[in-house]
Amino acid sequence: MTIPFSIAVLGGKHHVTLRSESFDIKIPAGIKNGEKLRVRGKGKSANGQSGDLYLRIEVSPSPDYIREGDNLVKNFDVELVSALFGGKVKVDTLEKEITLKVPQDTKNGQRFRVKEMGAMNRKSKQRGDLYLKANIVLPKVEELDEDLVEMLKSKLPS
Repeated sequence: MTIPFSIAVLGGKHHVTLRSESFDIKIPAGIKNGEKLRVRGKGKSANGQSGDLYLRIEVSPSPDYIREGDNLVKNFDVELVSALFGGKVKVDTLEKEITLKVPQDTKNGQRFRVKEMGAMNRKSKQRGDLYLKANIVLPKVEELDEDLVEMLKSKLPS
């Protein structure tokens, strides 16, 4: 059974239709690709009793996140001015929008750790971390003031 990435990380209900019967199953937070999930009483019937249904879980890939164990990695855009001089950047996560303080001289690809916003470890019941990877967005030169462009050409190290 294939489930959405967000349900695999956060847990929740997923609707299933099997042998003309529809029902919701509870997906535990932190379930991984390839894990099995037992659903009591939804298997084949024999001698008047229903057995258990075992589902192998496939997690849909996310366009925004990469899962590394219990940690999640997400790229986020940082405007050049915030990367150079520092600033605050709003980032959507699976749970909520957060405001990340970006320090002065932030480099492209620099990672920032947000504690315990990753996936749940089903054995230890501890959450992994979310790593936000900076993607510096450069302005279009043709949209910059001409005087600024000339000053940058003369002042920037080459």
